[in-house]
Amino acid sequence: MRVPAERVLRLLDRADRPVVALHDMTRAIRGAGGPRALQAALRELEREGRIERAAGGWRLARASGLAPATAHVDRDGTLVAIDEVGRRHRLESGAALEGERVLVEPLAGTGAAEVARSIGGARREWVGILSRRGREGRLTPYRDDAKWELRIPRASWRGGRAGDVVVAVAAGGEPRERGARGRRPRAAPLAKVVEVLGPPGTPEADFRAIAWRHRLRRDFPPEVLAEADACDAALEAAETARRLDLRALPFVTIDPATARDHDDAVCVEPLGGGRTRLWVAIADVSHFVAEDGALDREARLRGNSVYFPDRAIPMLPERLSGELCSLRPDVDRLALAVELEIGARGAVRAARFSEAVIRSRARLVYDDAAIVMGGGVHPHVAGGAVTEQLRGLAEVARRLGAARSAAGAIDFDLPSAEIVLGDEGHPTDIIEAPRTVAHRAIEEAMLAANRAVAEQLLAREVPALYRVHEPPTPTALAELRALLESFGLLELPRGAAVAAGDIAEAMQRARGRPEERLVHTTALRSMRPARYDARCLGHFALAFAAYLHFTSPIRRYADLVVHRALRDVLAGDLERARARAERMPAFAERTSSCERNAMEAEREAVDLAKCVFMKPRVGESYEATITRVARHGFYATPDDFFVEGLVPVRTLHGRFELDERGVALVARGTARFTLGDRVQVRVAQVDLVRGWIDFALESEPPRPRRRSRKERT
Repeated sequence: MRVPAERVLRLLDRADRPVVALHDMTRAIRGAGGPRALQAALRELEREGRIERAAGGWRLARASGLAPATAHVDRDGTLVAIDEVGRRHRLESGAALEGERVLVEPLAGTGAAEVARSIGGARREWVGILSRRGREGRLTPYRDDAKWELRIPRASWRGGRAGDVVVAVAAGGEPRERGARGRRPRAAPLAKVVEVLGPPGTPEADFRAIAWRHRLRRDFPPEVLAEADACDAALEAAETARRLDLRALPFVTIDPATARDHDDAVCVEPLGGGRTRLWVAIADVSHFVAEDGALDREARLRGNSVYFPDRAIPMLPERLSGELCSLRPDVDRLALAVELEIGARGAVRAARFSEAVIRSRARLVYDDAAIVMGGGVHPHVAGGAVTEQLRGLAEVARRLGAARSAAGAIDFDLPSAEIVLGDEGHPTDIIEAPRTVAHRAIEEAMLAANRAVAEQLLAREVPALYRVHEPPTPTALAELRALLESFGLLELPRGAAVAAGDIAEAMQRARGRPEERLVHTTALRSMRPARYDARCLGHFALAFAAYLHFTSPIRRYADLVVHRALRDVLAGDLERARARAERMPAFAERTSSCERNAMEAEREAVDLAKCVFMKPRVGESYEATITRVARHGFYATPDDFFVEGLVPVRTLHGRFELDERGVALVARGTARFTLGDRVQVRVAQVDLVRGWIDFALESEPPRPRRRSRKERT
């Protein structure tokens, strides 16, 4: 069994120390193939240059120039970061706590460094669960894999109760690590509760616990808010006069119903002869966020916005993200515009770029737009011009998508959950998130714009942050090929290389079959994770030679970096653009790391919301479909909700084993559980702390028909 590369990278990225020993990694990644499989994965990642050996174990490669260090306050009050080789880097006051482990970017020739992110150690506050222990209380982790403990005197509970999630401040010293071997346990430090958040499952408690665990920056510093407030809402006449005036064009925005930050607007114009002009206008955030100013430094630390079921932690303050930069309807807004001429078969024949000013005609939501794109009518989509825009966009997107498919692009169409919330923020339903023709239309427009900007910057030899997706490793590709061939989905001559188009075609053939989800999931896991890089290495899944992120500068720092590069090209200032080259590797690692952290936090929030939703349903029975199979059991999704639960193999009658293709659990002569089988399950257990949902089987599957003696011979 192979250890997924992304799992190793995630472990090293989240470690609270710069180097992780092999035995610690083996313990953390237990059950994924054993020590030999882990060592093979480490060797492969080392060959790829993504990790490196260090004294005592392994760490992420530091080719970016970022260095792990420990913050320390000198006698004169100066805050410094001391890296692994003893170098001292001066930090801004308040950038880190005494003893905090940080990743720093040294600023050449200054003796100073900028904190890229916190990676462990000291904290200002601790979030955990209160419990009674004799005459005192204890604070232990909630939504945190680490093992630590604080003592909370009963007089310091601030009205909290045993089982509540609370915020505490330690009176002195780090919390005691529980269960540490080979060392004499010391007394847990004293702490006091400063805020009671409520029991697990309370929206605020769950949000704060996840944000704390992932070290997300919830609040903006005063200097950042002051800089945002100083931005002028009125557009200067000189600024709009020098830009391309596109206010006469009927741009529209299409977003989720709950969106507040509208990065992008689109417009189509028929040109005749089957050709169409596609305009993609993106909010010009770089006009408001000065490079290396307070807003920019904070955005760089955050890396991206983080989205939870009931709220978001934005990369930029509301003054910018929801107001000045957001492309609201009937308001003049500054934008960077990409003008694409699309041929009848979806090929981009020409691309032009400009600083522009636009005025959106309508703010639409996906579901409403999809109805109109499909030929229907909707009361929220008023006006013939808007209707014409939507149907024209749907046609352009169809052509762009067909061209990508013909080039061998892979479409990972795995279903995801959408949390439906009630008035108080509690989940009231969990459904499969729709992916409508409107979603696909906006996706195709953004892909085309991102690709065009990447090709432009590459041609002009301007440094940028590229979005790269390298081909799977030979081992991963061989395993995927074997699976696809076993299902009859892939037929290639012996020795022929597997291309992206071959995988895409196999996934198309799997549509509607019981193993469809297994094929999509396995194909996705076989891929290396997409990331940012200062080098243009291509995008395997999209089948693009050059690609980057340009279309979401309100919520992604990588896009803001790209905007500055493109604006310099448009201004003819290539010297300024190329001067950023030495910082691009550090920007790439920082944004990639922030993205991984945000994705984990978002995934954890959705999983926890599922647990909260299912907790009151313990004991209830549902008809369900087996959607995943593993050695430790099978996962089933009830018809009523889009929630997976595990039926542990230990609860089944008989000794079950996973079959060779990974599509069924089989016990000799008794029963078989296969992907797509219908089962009756009962909600047996929901654990909010661990994030588990366990089902119990209520109806046994039909036993395999025993073959007659004649059939056996």
